[in-house]
Amino acid sequence: MWIAVLDADSPAALASHTALEYGGFRGFAHEAKLVHIVVDRGARYVRMPGVRVHESRRFSADDIVSAAGVPRVSNARGAIDAGAWQRRPRFACAMMAAVVQQGMCTPRELHAELDTCGAIRHRQHMRLAMLDVTDGARALGELDVGRICRRYGLTPPARQRLRKDSAGRTRYLDCEWDLPNGEVVVLEVDGKHHMDVEHWDADMKRERKIVIGRRWVLRASTVEVRLDGAELAADLAAMGVPKLSGTC
Repeated sequence: MWIAVLDADSPAALASHTALEYGGFRGFAHEAKLVHIVVDRGARYVRMPGVRVHESRRFSADDIVSAAGVPRVSNARGAIDAGAWQRRPRFACAMMAAVVQQGMCTPRELHAELDTCGAIRHRQHMRLAMLDVTDGARALGELDVGRICRRYGLTPPARQRLRKDSAGRTRYLDCEWDLPNGEVVVLEVDGKHHMDVEHWDADMKRERKIVIGRRWVLRASTVEVRLDGAELAADLAAMGVPKLSGTC
């Protein structure tokens, strides 16, 4: 890491996955095989095996974290760059959730970085993913389900339908379809917070109550709903969700 940074014209710093790894980030090991550094556009450097140099018009010495050790960009900048420098928008969304979950940076810091990063790849996907990590994705996920239904010709669901469980407690279901055969399909859209232990445990108990009420329960993440609508629509159709009137 030191060799890569010292070789290039100053300023230069660890970037992307490498900056995050140096700060303590864990995960995405297959992406950490390369040493990523960022330099100013037009800087001179020698191409070295195992090192990927990224030239950036929006990089200066002010972007370098002032800490002991190898110069690096902030965790928020590293996460945004790691997402933008990959081909898949799903990966970019996963990075947003992972850095917050591991305490590498706050949603506020990611928002601030996105506001100043300019026109980068997957920016809109990452901005939408921020709703997941700030626990604001539920309504957006439900709207996305409606969009999927319109696109693939399925009957839209009833949203936030009130139900009483076996103990008489009020429950709200994200999306629900009454099937022609009298059965009911429930789709629960899970944001990042559902992965936390306390939410996961509560969700399992809640799902059991729904099943006891003779309903089929399907689950999907907000990222899947946003990016993999075709597969979700196919599963809903396989469960018997009817087509919209006038569609084949």
